Amino acid sequence: MPELPDIVLLAESMNQALVGKTIHQVQVNQPKVLNRTIPTFKNNVQGRTFQNFQQRGKWLLSRLDNDWTLAFNLGMGGELRIHWSVETPDPNRERVVFYFNDGDQLWVHFWWFGHIHLIKPGKVQDHPQVGILGEEPLCDDFTVNKLASMLEGKRGRIKSYLLDQRFIAGIGNVYVQDILWHAELHPNRKSNTLRSDDIKKLHHAIQHVLKEGIRWGPGPGEQDVWGTRGQWGKQPGWPHIAYRTEKPCPTCQTLVEELRVGSTTSYICPKCQK
Repeated sequence: MPELPDIVLLAESMNQALVGKTIHQVQVNQPKVLNRTIPTFKNNVQGRTFQNFQQRGKWLLSRLDNDWTLAFNLGMGGELRIHWSVETPDPNRERVVFYFNDGDQLWVHFWWFGHIHLIKPGKVQDHPQVGILGEEPLCDDFTVNKLASMLEGKRGRIKSYLLDQRFIAGIGNVYVQDILWHAELHPNRKSNTLRSDDIKKLHHAIQHVLKEGIRWGPGPGEQDVWGTRGQWGKQPGWPHIAYRTEKPCPTCQTLVEELRVGSTTSYICPKCQK
């Protein structure tokens, strides 16, 4: 499932490739991925032009020139790919296809849990999924003090809060591994035991790892709108411990361990993350 860095890079590629393109026609092969009826969806999308694309949590938002918003959630294994006019989409694979006036096409494939939601002008904050998203961790107002106030009174394990999209938006089980390692925090550490220094380290780790994810991403299995894959696992030392079971910790050379935390798998250095 794509996370914040992957959606940032996808949005950047779509801003380069699709802004200004007018949607001539929409082909809906799987109505279940929509939040509107097919006629309503087509009536508000066909003939409209993409204005911009931006990341919000794990969602990709696109504003149309009628001020409606298309909200894409790729779920697991989702793809948004631009194709030439001579290519023919497979209706059994591509859930929705956007045809543009210049002949280009945008194929939308969802493997599991994907959605394309059409949101009325000015109603993004009322959307039942986008509207409840928590803080954006790379925004200017996400400060150390802000994180400290968010954690005040929290008693659960720190990993659970980092994965809670209503608490902080965009972090998933891929990037959380190195975040906790950089912060020297065990994923089962209770949030109410974090000291001020721990919160400072955690804040720095969140922003550092997500920025590194943007630098080297998209992440494992993710691609941009042209199908370009990232450098995940190809750069020395990146990632540091995520999915590196029994590999040496870059700091102390202790072998990375794998453990279950709630319903998720975690990768930790047992020495650095006591």
